[in-house]
Amino acid sequence: MFRILIAASLLLAGCSQPNDAELIQKQLELYANYTRTMNHFGVASLFAEDGLLEPAARGPKAIQQQLATTASLKVMEFAIDPAKPAIHGDEAEQVVVYPKQLRTPQGNTAQLTGSLKFRWKRVESGRWVISNLATLATSSAPPQ
Repeated sequence: MFRILIAASLLLAGCSQPNDAELIQKQLELYANYTRTMNHFGVASLFAEDGLLEPAARGPKAIQQQLATTASLKVMEFAIDPAKPAIHGDEAEQVVVYPKQLRTPQGNTAQLTGSLKFRWKRVESGRWVISNLATLATSSAPPQ
């Protein structure tokens, strides 16, 4: 009887846990919002302490500094089309396709399309953070 109660408790506890795919989606939506508003601190806060923004920025502080080098650009449009994350325990991978329109300080616009590969990991708090973010492909239309 005691074993049945423990098993039932564990089963119910598992059912009350938030859906990992939904939690990752919420983090991805934050990433998209922070990208649209050029909130470099916000984007960097989504990374693990040892998270990597390829090719060489590791950790939130370095990532924020790397992103700050694009401060002269203005994001006019940024949308995401994410694939469902492939979750394996406390790690997940996800590919995201995006269109992005930027305005340069000279007033020109550039239309980019590309794909990003997110590697997520769940930290002790249960929060999903980016452990690695790589650009898989990018193409651009001529500036207008």
